[in-house]
Amino acid sequence: MNPLLPPAQLDAAAIVRASRSSFVPAFRLLPAERRKDLETFYAFCRAADDIADAEDHEQSERYAALEAWRAAFRHSDWQGLPGNLRELIMRRGLDRHLFLELLDGTATDLAAPVRMATRTDLDLYCHRVAGTVGQLCLPIFGADPERAAAYAEKLGRALQYTNILRDTKSDLERGRIYYPLDELSAARVLSFPCDARDYLVSFAERTEALFDEAAELSPPEEAKALRPARVMASIYRSLLRKMRRDGVRVTERRYRLSTAEKLAALARALLAQ
Repeated sequence: MNPLLPPAQLDAAAIVRASRSSFVPAFRLLPAERRKDLETFYAFCRAADDIADAEDHEQSERYAALEAWRAAFRHSDWQGLPGNLRELIMRRGLDRHLFLELLDGTATDLAAPVRMATRTDLDLYCHRVAGTVGQLCLPIFGADPERAAAYAEKLGRALQYTNILRDTKSDLERGRIYYPLDELSAARVLSFPCDARDYLVSFAERTEALFDEAAELSPPEEAKALRPARVMASIYRSLLRKMRRDGVRVTERRYRLSTAEKLAALARALLAQ
């Protein structure tokens, strides 16, 4: 049996405990029921990521797993989904189309090799793998999905750009290049890492600007509900600034925040309210 197929239940708490995600501190800001819901949704996101990253499985197996998830989301009563995920979707009224778009983003990562021709292609990818996640989180946080949609979309892009920078080295090793090829050509980046430094610095600058743009879109009336999102933004922005202070040497190393750095970012987000 293909272990990437939808399970009967998502072991959400165990998946979160095993995770080293920078998002986890934000989970603790939610009331118990909403935190449990976010853990269930996060476990699904990890399952989608596992399909993309399961390079020890045949590509046909991975595509079959992806199609099984898609079929379950298309089913009128969500049959085929893990029980706890199905219950969450129905109770919170989550949009099935956003889940399908997220899985379309996962399909992009199954291509060999992964390439983005233009910034438009990159931003569509970011919408699918991050903007959809942000929008699906809004009802879980207790925020108005319409009022906060633009904020969730912009912040999702900023977070995903940060991920792209952080994972540059490992992505290159896998044959994945998320930086737009037309921009690399214009910047005369013929190969990584030797002539990419200036471009990567400029990409990091644009990413910093996206965090500012997202903050401006945050609706004041949703401030309390969006506290977890602001914590995620603060932690990832701290990671981005760490990369920038070090000259964005992302082709040489993978940057991480220490526990103390994460706690400092958490404190900044909470004190800024």
